[in-house]
Amino acid sequence: MAQPREFHLTFEIPPPATVRPGLPFTIPVIISVRAIGTPPTQTVTSRNEPSMSGYAKFTGLMISQPGKYRLRIMLSTSSVNGVVTKEFVDSGVIHVQAAAPAAQRPSPATIATLQQLTVENLDISAADIARWQSA
Repeated sequence: MAQPREFHLTFEIPPPATVRPGLPFTIPVIISVRAIGTPPTQTVTSRNEPSMSGYAKFTGLMISQPGKYRLRIMLSTSSVNGVVTKEFVDSGVIHVQAAAPAAQRPSPATIATLQQLTVENLDISAADIARWQSA
């Protein structure tokens, strides 16, 4: 019998659709982690204390070889019996090609999401957002 899901993963800031090989993604990939069910049985840490939701930020991601890829983010637990994947989410296709721009500029929707995330203890500032806009 399958274990009930405890968390749901969502891309808040997905990876870019097109990147140049060997260059890091300009904007970090950000995942939200939300508890499912009542009463919640697990917690995550995003701020300074445990909570029922949180975020994960992935910076400096890079794909070195041309091709088509997807990014899979997995939430796992470990014990003396091993590691168990509790949940995962896959990105859309990432096209890695030499003709891609060196940097990715955020869309207005991405900018709005980044601005909302500045309070989430993810080390994202207004200066970072401005720098990504001018990339």
